Amino acid sequence: MIIALFGFILLFITILQAFMPKFLKPTEAFGVYIPDSHTKDSVVIKLKNTYTTVVLTFGMIIFLVYLWWALTQKPAEETLALVSVGVQFTTLFVSIGYYFMMHLRMKRLKETQGWLIGKSEVRVIDVKFQEKLKLIPRVLFIIPMFVTIGLIIYTFMKYDQMPEMIPTHWGPTGEADAFSEKTYFSVVALPLILLVMQGMFLMMSEGMKFSGVRLNPANKKASLVQQLAFRKYTSLLALFITIGITLMLGYFHLQTIHPEISSPLIMWALPLTFLILTFAVVGIYAIKVGQSGSRLKVEENSPAIDNKIAVDEDRYWKGGMFYLNKNDPSIMVEKRFGVGWTLNFAHPISWIVLLVPLLLIFGISFLL
Repeated sequence: MIIALFGFILLFITILQAFMPKFLKPTEAFGVYIPDSHTKDSVVIKLKNTYTTVVLTFGMIIFLVYLWWALTQKPAEETLALVSVGVQFTTLFVSIGYYFMMHLRMKRLKETQGWLIGKSEVRVIDVKFQEKLKLIPRVLFIIPMFVTIGLIIYTFMKYDQMPEMIPTHWGPTGEADAFSEKTYFSVVALPLILLVMQGMFLMMSEGMKFSGVRLNPANKKASLVQQLAFRKYTSLLALFITIGITLMLGYFHLQTIHPEISSPLIMWALPLTFLILTFAVVGIYAIKVGQSGSRLKVEENSPAIDNKIAVDEDRYWKGGMFYLNKNDPSIMVEKRFGVGWTLNFAHPISWIVLLVPLLLIFGISFLL
């Protein structure tokens, strides 16, 4: 079963990375902006198909070799877990490395063929965008945080009844394999980490309200509808993950207070179920919504503006992945390669948003 789990994760990573160009806006390929008039150029389509073929082929070979090794060599659980994680990261790093190669090829193609020559750059805005935006209400993100706070209070009430050694890690079979001495800090470490994670998803949902919208001048109305839907579905995805981790980590913590509810089967099945459901939802999200809602079918169209294109922001995207624009007040921006959001690393607050939660989580884990 462990082999099936790691194999499933490896297969998911391979497929998602291979077909990523299919989930993005037509006007963006490998982190490079493409004017609408060139989105269907044969060379652009060929580069996308080549990327999919190479990454998928490499990933499937690695997947088959991994299964052969795991099934024939029958390694110990620790060795299996270590190799499995290493194989997953190798597959991911190879696909990212190949992406950067395609990114450079796309940039050269854009420059040599002069796609921007004779075009005027315009920025289309909708002054009422914030009024039209319908995200999941923040109260639905705050409720799980109150549940976690209540769990912390309840833990302190039950402190004297808790065992002297608190489990802090569970192995592949669902059995606890690492413990920490009971202190007022160690007994609430897991809920504290959960609270930080809940806050991160709340910030992500709320941050979309203040992120600048980039509408396509060639199809303003459809682009607007897709943007509104994209942010709404992203907020819904964040809520789904928030509820999922709250239920999972909440149970993990409660069984340290009430060992009678502990079950190796549940401890094994709960994270597996959460993982599979999350992958399934993310897959549906990528296929049905796509980046910026580009895969959503919209009938509202508007005439193209002759010789007008969206503002080319390639200079702000380092490698097509890292956005640095000190003149942009947005903290969060839509990814150019990948479905979701990234940070404006030229904005000081972005580093606070990134580092503070990570330092808190690592700090709590280190002090255990």
